[in-house]
Amino acid sequence: MEKGGAPFLLGIIFLTLIGVQGSPIMRSQRCSCITTNEGAIHLKSLKDLKQFAPSPSCEKTEIIATLKNGNQRCLNPDSTDVKELIQKWGKQVSQKKKQKKGIKHQKSRNVLKVKRSQRPRQKKTT
Repeated sequence: MEKGGAPFLLGIIFLTLIGVQGSPIMRSQRCSCITTNEGAIHLKSLKDLKQFAPSPSCEKTEIIATLKNGNQRCLNPDSTDVKELIQKWGKQVSQKKKQKKGIKHQKSRNVLKVKRSQRPRQKKTT
C-alpha cells in the first residue's frame, strides 16, 4: 500500500464505526393507552390534556388527560365529548395566556410609575 492509502483506509473505518454507534434504537412497538374511557371529564377537574399524533411506535392518536388529583386517563379521540373537551381546554389555555400577558404588562406600567414618582425633582437654575 502507498503511504497515503493507510490513513485514508483508517479514516473510512473510523467514520463507519461512528455511524454505526450513532444509529437510533427503536422503542418498543407499544402505545401508552391500551384502553380508553368513554366517561365525560369535567373541565374543572382537568389539570392537563395532551394529544399525541400517530407515530412509528403507535399507530393511533392518543389523548391523555391528567386530573387535578394526579390520576391519568386515556380518552377516546373519536368521541364527540372528548372533541368538545379539547376545544374547551384550548380556549381556557389561550385565555390564561392572555391574562398572564395582561398582568405582566400592568406590572411593568406600575413599576415605571413608581420609579418616576420616587425621583427627586431638580430645581431649575437660571
